[in-house]
Amino acid sequence: MENLEQNNIDSEKKDIKKEELAQASDEEVSEDLESSKIEDESTKAEESVDDSTDTDSEKDQEEADEEDSTEAASDEHESEKVDSDAEAEAEEKSEEGSQDLEDEIDSEEDADDSEEDAESFYADIVERANELVVQTDWTFVTTELANLAQKVAEGPESRSEKASKLVDEFKELRDNFEEKKRKHYEEQNRKKEENLARKKELLKSLSKIISEEDWSATKEVGKIKRQWESIKFLPQGEIESLEKQFKELMDEFEDHKVDRLVKKLQKEEENLELKLLLLDKMDGLVKMLEEESPDFEELEDEFNKLISQWRKVGRVPSEKNQALWDRFNKVQDTFNEIRFKFDKEYRKVIEKALEKKKKLIKEAEALVDQENIAKAARKVNKLHKAWKKTGNLPQKDENEMWDLFKAATDKFNELKSENIDVLREQEEKNLEKKHELIEKANEEKDTEDFEKGHQTMQNLMSEWKKIGPVPRKKSSKIWKQFKGAMDEFYDRRREAFKGQRKDQKENLAKKEEILEKLEELGKHDDPALAVQEAKKLQEEFKDAGYVPIKMKNKIWKQYREACDVIYDRYRSLGSDLGMEKKLANQGIDPDTRKDIIKYQKERDKLKKEVSRLESEMIQYEEAKTYFKPTNRGNALKDELQEKIDKADKAIGEKQDRLQELKKEIDQLKRSNEGNDEEE
Repeated sequence: MENLEQNNIDSEKKDIKKEELAQASDEEVSEDLESSKIEDESTKAEESVDDSTDTDSEKDQEEADEEDSTEAASDEHESEKVDSDAEAEAEEKSEEGSQDLEDEIDSEEDADDSEEDAESFYADIVERANELVVQTDWTFVTTELANLAQKVAEGPESRSEKASKLVDEFKELRDNFEEKKRKHYEEQNRKKEENLARKKELLKSLSKIISEEDWSATKEVGKIKRQWESIKFLPQGEIESLEKQFKELMDEFEDHKVDRLVKKLQKEEENLELKLLLLDKMDGLVKMLEEESPDFEELEDEFNKLISQWRKVGRVPSEKNQALWDRFNKVQDTFNEIRFKFDKEYRKVIEKALEKKKKLIKEAEALVDQENIAKAARKVNKLHKAWKKTGNLPQKDENEMWDLFKAATDKFNELKSENIDVLREQEEKNLEKKHELIEKANEEKDTEDFEKGHQTMQNLMSEWKKIGPVPRKKSSKIWKQFKGAMDEFYDRRREAFKGQRKDQKENLAKKEEILEKLEELGKHDDPALAVQEAKKLQEEFKDAGYVPIKMKNKIWKQYREACDVIYDRYRSLGSDLGMEKKLANQGIDPDTRKDIIKYQKERDKLKKEVSRLESEMIQYEEAKTYFKPTNRGNALKDELQEKIDKADKAIGEKQDRLQELKKEIDQLKRSNEGNDEEE
């Protein structure tokens, strides 16, 4: 840029020089002529001085005269020579001035050509700079721009405005690129810091897994490893340290994972042995079914317990899994088939469930013929719920029925998908119908004829239920609108009927009296009898009429709490409900029923404990098989034998107690019969 400014100054000087060029050459010629004349006059003056100094002697005068005449001739000759030389020099200078003028003109033409070359030079640099600044190879572009800047600094001088603008444009391009590069590296550094924080968090998670010794967290560790490897850019000083920590943690996890896998394989082998033992027991129960007069209910209980134990046992080696399940399913099918063949009650239950499932299959198959796809779609959901409630069949039959049912519902679902536009159209029509019912409900909600309004509202509700489904997104909204209109009507109706009932204070007093009785029933010794009495009081409570609005919620809450206590005590009997009804039907009094149920509960508890102990004995016996025979004692094996002996002894004691309880129950039943006869 400094070169350009200097060029401009030089150019201005040249312009001034051009204007003065013509005058300069003429003045130089005239100055040379004047200088020549002055030199002539000066020479003559010197000669006169010399003549005055030479008058002292005659000899000298003569010699001086001779010398003067000689010098005068010489000076004259020299004067003539000087004049001719001055004229020649003036002519030469005049010619030189003309030549300089021509040279100046040629120089101006050359300057114009030089300006064009400079503009082209800088334009090429700007064009190259534009190509570079859009690239993202920051190092390369920076180097190239530096080279271009050097070329600009060393480039041709120019006073052209265009060249100056091109240089400014280049500087702006370079400055913009530098700013862009700075932001890029700032963003890179920010990302590196973020990545550093992410990797530290992953290290923290992995370290937590190691510290908690969660050696089964293979999936979590694999996920951490993938995330770790996906994070690339980090601050240089942190990479080595982080990688070292991560590798140490991964190595520790891998070492423990191998140990865990070994233990897992050992456990799978143990589970395989245990499941095979349970299958052998199930096979034994199947053989017992073929005996004369088997106890099907007891055998079924035992069989179901074995199934429950089977399902609780963990994984087995994958190569043995399928064969094991095939045997398990086969023994179940065999058990159910034999029981179905010989147990009439079981056969009735299965046949009833089978008939229900066949009926559901027919209903599902008929769905494809319905014109109203929207209604049919709603029915599919109901059929699935009904299917779950029908109970299970033997596995083989259950699979066959389910395949038929599923095929029917799948066929309808395919039809529904093919006619989705029809379904949407039907839903929209149903939506219009329900909007009409909402309008009717809004018209009827303000009526003063409450009896007629009640009947109208009931009819509208019936119509609402008959209309099929509407678009799911609008279903809840329109139901709230319809129910809101009905609630408003019935609120008004209740308020209007208050004046027609008994005095609300009297009703409140009656209900409070009923509540006291219900609370007393909540403490009754016989929950079943309390329920029977509570039902009568509930009817009285409903008939008592309205109470003051301020007491409505409070009295209703007390009523619900009192009833809940009564029914919760009744429901708390749980499995005793059936026994309670059965004993009541036999005419056994409440006190005796209570004792019998208590003993029966103890029997059920003992049975469960016996079953648990038997299961433990199986596991202990199976565990003993892992110890190799040896002449030396084995403390662990001896400990297992002690547990087996202890469990066997406990089973014997509990079975004795079971017999005692059975005798007690029988004695209570006989004594109750004797009391009835006396009465």
